[in-house]
Amino acid sequence: MRIKVKKIIYFISKWYEGTSYKNIVFMQDNFGGEIIKDDIHGVIKSIEKKKPDLMVVRGDAKIDYKIPMNRNIPYILIENDVNSLRRGSNKHAEMQDREKIENASAVIFTSEEHAEYYEKMKKKYGWKMPYYEVIYTRPLKKDLDFDPIEKLEGLNLVYAGGVIANWNKADSIYGYRCYHKIFGKFIEAGWKVHIYSASYNNNKLREYRELGCITYNNMPYKKLLQEMSRYTAGLHSYNKINVSNITYDYTQTCRPNKLWDYLAAGIPTIGYQGGNGMKIYDGKWGIVIDDLEMETLNKIPERLKKLRITKRMRYGNVMDKDIEVFRRVIKEALEEAKNRKKKRYHVSKSLYKIKDSTRFPNRIKVHNKGVISIYRGGYIFPPGETSRELIVNMRTYKEIKAHVSLKIEYVE
Repeated sequence: MRIKVKKIIYFISKWYEGTSYKNIVFMQDNFGGEIIKDDIHGVIKSIEKKKPDLMVVRGDAKIDYKIPMNRNIPYILIENDVNSLRRGSNKHAEMQDREKIENASAVIFTSEEHAEYYEKMKKKYGWKMPYYEVIYTRPLKKDLDFDPIEKLEGLNLVYAGGVIANWNKADSIYGYRCYHKIFGKFIEAGWKVHIYSASYNNNKLREYRELGCITYNNMPYKKLLQEMSRYTAGLHSYNKINVSNITYDYTQTCRPNKLWDYLAAGIPTIGYQGGNGMKIYDGKWGIVIDDLEMETLNKIPERLKKLRITKRMRYGNVMDKDIEVFRRVIKEALEEAKNRKKKRYHVSKSLYKIKDSTRFPNRIKVHNKGVISIYRGGYIFPPGETSRELIVNMRTYKEIKAHVSLKIEYVE
């Protein structure tokens, strides 16, 4: 099936790894187009100049979809996470989720349960659902071409993913990323624990280092896979202690990158409290444990020896296998776009309003008055520098505004 797409623009704010790399780069490699990262002026200028047939944006709590929506440009939404499902009965999150979903020309989900959630919202509230497909965030074939590094001696566990630095945040909305207790148990069992935080907060992981963990700076995805090849196994898990039932239950529906990333690195996966995603690798390239008792942890090395990770297994679990699914999504989006002049957009007018009358989404620049880099709202602000123009939602705005060293400048 061939697809004729004249012009595609991929706009990605908070340019890190995961879906903001894998899906976007894979689509550009196969269908062409221009990737614009974290540059509001750049994307608006490119839209005016190129008049794209289609845009691709990410979802969750991000408001990138408003750029094509406000300009009547068809867009494919990559709904890598579901903000309202993670937060529970939150009217603001539900309204935003409805707006971005109903106005999309097509949607890519990364989990079957996330698609089912929106189907339930459609039935309950009468939401409209565009064409969608579930595509796992598996590695790109081209990133598996590396020479493995010699194995480290002893038992070495690697974790690559989001990390919350402080244990006192375990009761927050992202408390499931507080791995202090879990890592501590593995260390007690004789493992060395290596952390590659996807949260760009290595300088804040003091509590983990005090536990005995070894932390590393961020690196390109292909380099990360090669680095992980030297370890014994990778961990796929979520913290449950002090985490609300709603938030923890949400984690059990996710299909995170690490379900396949450790396999891509050529090492087995250890699953603990990882939800339905564990079924994908259990007994194939990974094992599942039900508790962190010493007896359970001591049996892991022997269980891992029974696994055999092959080249065929690694190359059989890449995003390239889904090329035809991507083609269908683009085809359906372009078909829907033929009627865009007649399309009636659903716009939640009550979104993005707080007590000080600031309306969202809002364009801002942020100056870091401090002497160290600050990570807030998914952005890194280097010391003494002013950021480029950012479009932020209420949650991100509040996070940035709360830091005493960050000064916000509003852009008209």
